Amino acid sequence: MLDREMLYEALHKEIPILTTQIRKLYAELDQKFHLEGAKVPMTFGMDRDCLGSYTQAGGGEREHFHFSLLFVGYSVEHPLSRDDRMDLYKHEYAHYMQAHMKIPEKYQWQTGKHGSAWKYCCSLVGAAPTPYYKAGEALMNHDYDKVLKSKIHDHTVPMRDHYRREQEYKKTRDSKVQYQVGDSVEHPKFGAGSIEKVEQRAGGVHLHIRFEDGVRKMDQKWVLQTTRYRKAGDR
Repeated sequence: MLDREMLYEALHKEIPILTTQIRKLYAELDQKFHLEGAKVPMTFGMDRDCLGSYTQAGGGEREHFHFSLLFVGYSVEHPLSRDDRMDLYKHEYAHYMQAHMKIPEKYQWQTGKHGSAWKYCCSLVGAAPTPYYKAGEALMNHDYDKVLKSKIHDHTVPMRDHYRREQEYKKTRDSKVQYQVGDSVEHPKFGAGSIEKVEQRAGGVHLHIRFEDGVRKMDQKWVLQTTRYRKAGDR
């Protein structure tokens, strides 16, 4: 591996080549979406914790793209693959698009830098709709429909909510004590029995019932379905 000084020198020499590559890609995207991303100023640095970024004009900042030579450069020990490099460029172009395109209202449900509007732009340019770089992700098939679908417009949500409420109701019902110590039950197999202990637990109730052959521990839900019983005061 080149020492740091030689590496930095080699990487700086790559800037014209990288700039040409990026502007060529952006010019193609500009033509498709009627934008001017290829004209936006571009800077390069030696950032170790940021692969690239897009900065919108404002707050004393000028609009520009920025890329780290330690990631997009060819002279580093483990350079990005061509596909991953292109995905990075598209990732930042999607940020530019979000700032310069009218985003349909249905794709504005999730706020944030990497929200639904940005993901919508990723779907247009073919970038991975994920906020952080992951090697090989550029080659994956991305389910844009899934990441762009708002929970508000997801018709399966009411069904899932109904199922969740139904399960919560059943859990609450099964946790409610239906018997008391002293109640008598008539079991189809074990015969007459008397409840000696009631244990209430999360999601259910356990009954300790004394039959002729000994004490058996049974789930209240099952006992309700399979036995007859009378309360202690009814005997």
